[in-house]
Amino acid sequence: MPTEAPTKITGDELLAELLGTPPKEEVRPEEAPEDEKDLDKLKQRTPPKNGICRRCGRNKPINRLMLCYPCWVKTNLEKDGWREGMPHPEHCECEGLKDHTRRASGN
Repeated sequence: MPTEAPTKITGDELLAELLGTPPKEEVRPEEAPEDEKDLDKLKQRTPPKNGICRRCGRNKPINRLMLCYPCWVKTNLEKDGWREGMPHPEHCECEGLKDHTRRASGN
């Protein structure tokens, strides 16, 4: 007859077996998954200040939309129905473009 090594049973397991309830498992505090990174610790990258404009293709100072100022103004005006070649409306308040100059420059 083979002799088996007795398995060690803890008091909680023995009590659970006698009472017919499942043994309690150790509760571990939930750890943050490694896939999720802390947003506060990520490097804040600034958008490029100079580069090629998406619309005209010139190497000029650009904004977050990757548009130079004249192209950005034209894009905003086109949303209101303005087309290339039409006179600039007064409400556009753009500065420095050949199509539109401000009449009064703050006084």
